[in-house]
Amino acid sequence: MRNYIALFLIFISIITLGQKNTERKFDLEIFEYLNKITDQQATSLEVYLINSKPFSKWDMRPLVVKEVKALDSVYSSSQIPNFIWGSFSNKYGLSQEEGMDKANKFLEEGIQNQNKLSDYFKLNNKNFNDLSNLILKSSDKIFLNQKTIQRVDNIFKENNLYWSYIIPKGSPYPISPEIKIENNLKFSKQQNQILAILNELNIYSAVKTSKGIFYLVDGFTDNSYGFYFNPKNQMEEDHLLFEIMKSDKIIDNYFYYIAN
Repeated sequence: MRNYIALFLIFISIITLGQKNTERKFDLEIFEYLNKITDQQATSLEVYLINSKPFSKWDMRPLVVKEVKALDSVYSSSQIPNFIWGSFSNKYGLSQEEGMDKANKFLEEGIQNQNKLSDYFKLNNKNFNDLSNLILKSSDKIFLNQKTIQRVDNIFKENNLYWSYIIPKGSPYPISPEIKIENNLKFSKQQNQILAILNELNIYSAVKTSKGIFYLVDGFTDNSYGFYFNPKNQMEEDHLLFEIMKSDKIIDNYFYYIAN
């Protein structure tokens, strides 16, 4: 988690001084939307953190570009959720030190859990192979299976309703203040099968890239740890959403990784 306090101060200055700019600010719209949601619904810190995990419904990172213009400057994809967390940690009454330290504690957990999770993977190797084969055959790239939210690419299932964000033309972000209820849509048999296996394996998200598949055991803002599959037996280290801090081979084609 990098420089979120500085980003927050920049954001405040832009709110107060930059409103005369007629260019539509999608980042401001999303921030104000999240601020309103947490006020009106009295969202607890725990719920906020769950919804803000990588690829959950409040992760506003661009998914297809390395850098994006936000707050009149250009930032990398990984910096965007750090700014949001920095702003909201203050809102939830955490000090600067507490907010900044949460990322360090999370990454320490990833290091401490490596042996335990690697052993768990080996015990479930066959199920992971079956899951990898299913995801490779699928045209979908993002799968999310949390307690109250499921996601396949841009479609969410929540409270037995299927919905998606209405993304304004020109916005680089995958979320917006407006949603569309998808009344005539349901996940397919293949999609439900993948989500069910993720649930059985205690993997909350799987993300397919052009080179392999990331299996996220846990995540915090842009940080995550878990397993990575690559059919060429190579660790992927150049994906824009995963800045790999540490990786170790578990067995052929699979690695344990920590991303910060």
